[in-house]
Amino acid sequence: MKQNTYVHNILYYFTSMDITQLRLQLKDEYTYEDTTKEIFLNEIEAIFEAHHNSGDTELLIYPGVCNGKTCENCGKKGFRFVGNNSKNHMDLIFEIEGDDIKDIYSCAEFKSDTEIKDLATQASIYIHLDDRVSFPKTPEYYAKVYSAQDAYNELITDPPRQLSFEEINYWVEKHALLYNRLGGFDVFSLLMRWTLFLMCYKDFKELVSFILDKMDEIREANQSVKGLTAEKELIDWVLRYEDVYEDATIDLICIADERSEFYSYGKKDPYYLKGEIFDEVILFLKNYITNNDSLLNKYFIYTKEEESELYSIENSDMDLPDLLSLRFHLEQREVLKKTGVGLPFYIGRKR
Repeated sequence: MKQNTYVHNILYYFTSMDITQLRLQLKDEYTYEDTTKEIFLNEIEAIFEAHHNSGDTELLIYPGVCNGKTCENCGKKGFRFVGNNSKNHMDLIFEIEGDDIKDIYSCAEFKSDTEIKDLATQASIYIHLDDRVSFPKTPEYYAKVYSAQDAYNELITDPPRQLSFEEINYWVEKHALLYNRLGGFDVFSLLMRWTLFLMCYKDFKELVSFILDKMDEIREANQSVKGLTAEKELIDWVLRYEDVYEDATIDLICIADERSEFYSYGKKDPYYLKGEIFDEVILFLKNYITNNDSLLNKYFIYTKEEESELYSIENSDMDLPDLLSLRFHLEQREVLKKTGVGLPFYIGRKR
């Protein structure tokens, strides 16, 4: 390939992760991944940022082809771009005519001409179905988009808002019809511009339902755990409220477990929770996690090696037990005890 050609320059901007030059030099008259140049490059920019955050200073380029035997693009040429530090990569097909690039799109079954060892995570490009140029955009469609965006922005703001249970509950009731009109959230559905609203609504709806259903038990649990010190008492408390904990939403558990200060969708759009109701819920979840983890450390029935083997790829299709359930480990110890097998304590890893 001749140096300083259009194709060469574009490839260089990819390897140097120069999003500014890509925005200036990539041609506007073509679509890329069946969407506009702007939307396509927004996705590429996010991938570049992830590479920078992983310590990559450049992307190494390897030519290859689509290897999908049932794919209409099988045999088309492209390039694998690999982070020079992380080994994270993305695979892109380039449709080139002469010194012109007519299209660029991701490839899920790419085979590079050179074998590359120790490849890490493959980046994905997500284009909303309605961001594709082939998607028909009717007035009814735009009405749905704007309604969903307005609803989403009522709660999710920049800077983040502190939300009370009453505000969230009112928002869920207010936008129930819109959620249903948009078809609800399905993890297998193609992404649309209103998907963030659907995800947000589904999570908040589950949060509201959990609190309305379990609040009396949560208050009771917070009162009954006070002053408990004997191990038998703590075991009984954990077993009694196991079902309440299991029904809690992922966002509430993440907050209580202090894995993050807030729950967010992707890498942005956080929100904070405030008020007495959430204080009670988070207190219960913190107490449960602390006591359950402490008792699991003692009664866990698998060694680290056995646990790794249990969750190996070979067993991926099996119906595996919930290893974070104290009840499971206590019951299995009783079964083993009846057969004359006595397991020592603290044989698992510290959790």
